[in-house]
Amino acid sequence: MSGRHVVFLESNLTGSGYEAIAAARRAGHRVTFLTRDLSLYLAPGHERLDLGLVDEVVTCETNDPAAVVAAVRGLAHPADAIVAVGEWHMISGAEASRALGLPGPDPAGVRAARDKSRTRRLCADAGVPVPGFARVGTPEEVHGADLAYPCVVKPLDDGGSNGVRLCRDADEAADHVRLLLKETHNERGQRKIPAALVEEYVDGPEVSVEALVRGGEVSVLAVTRKELGELPYFCETGHHVPAALGSGLDEACADVAAAALRAVGFDFGAAHVELRLAADGPRLIEINCRPAGDRITQLVALGTGVDIPAELVAMYLAPGDAHPLPAPGHHRAAAIAFLPAVEGVVTAVTGADEAARLPGVLDVGVYVGPGARVRPLPNNTARYGHVVAVAPTGPEALRRARAAADAVTVTTARA
Repeated sequence: MSGRHVVFLESNLTGSGYEAIAAARRAGHRVTFLTRDLSLYLAPGHERLDLGLVDEVVTCETNDPAAVVAAVRGLAHPADAIVAVGEWHMISGAEASRALGLPGPDPAGVRAARDKSRTRRLCADAGVPVPGFARVGTPEEVHGADLAYPCVVKPLDDGGSNGVRLCRDADEAADHVRLLLKETHNERGQRKIPAALVEEYVDGPEVSVEALVRGGEVSVLAVTRKELGELPYFCETGHHVPAALGSGLDEACADVAAAALRAVGFDFGAAHVELRLAADGPRLIEINCRPAGDRITQLVALGTGVDIPAELVAMYLAPGDAHPLPAPGHHRAAAIAFLPAVEGVVTAVTGADEAARLPGVLDVGVYVGPGARVRPLPNNTARYGHVVAVAPTGPEALRRARAAADAVTVTTARA
């Protein structure tokens, strides 16, 4: 199967997209990177794209499926697959693949997953446990929603925890809806759905279920325990695999995630399904019809032996393969801890070499250097870097990762 041509439609900036590109290159495939703005992937402040892994970069309006189709048709080498791994371009990828007769998920399932209110309705109708919710098109509609407080208010189709906030009462929720509705486009220049989701706050641990789906068959590979920062925002500060929740909760989470994927009709690709553990069991928070970011795919590979980005590329190139989806093993636990950013201009970065020598540490990534101007936002982009560590258990791996992260010092001055 070597020598095939894989077109990657944009990427996320948090690991799995770049891992998929590297996997395609390792397998001997030709790699084309389709983007509307290559400079985004080369800028400081996040992980950067290694252009040495790409045979060709093509610029087009990737937010428009028709433009993607035209760009792919114009390539000198016919494409065998269009792989979208980032949140923002799953719909474009699915629709372009369908138009070109290439493998990919049903676009209707992807659209249902990208609209959080539609996800809620379909899942609730299918009996999947979800928080109480209401879709609102104006701030005034918040006061008519029959929901308990505090509640969570979020955009319908954004990502990276952008705009997600805990609100104490109806007035605060209405104010946040008003703020969200002023933002008509997301960070990739796409027009957002002009409405918001107001939902019951589930006060419990957060986890995610990592899965591969082919022909509607769901293969759950891992349950990830997620660590969050201080409320009222929901910024992710670290993760560990396996979650090892005990009391049958890992299996219950896997069952809820699989049922949710079936309910929205997501039938092909990788999935990252987020849940909260209420007192009476897991409840669906959202479905992401792509691999997890934040290097969770790396943690899954370290913990189970399954390389999700590599498996995803292989699925796209052999969608009708009769071989079973991979079964996870258990090798060790792995964790990631992020270095939280503060506002200012970076003047020095020290301690990374020392951090890399600490027990269990496999990877220390620093995204900034002297001169970088940092303007943190209340979302998952407010990071200086990350540390990945392994240990016999998830909590121990997370402790090691955090200790190494604490050993890295980023000094800043006021901008």
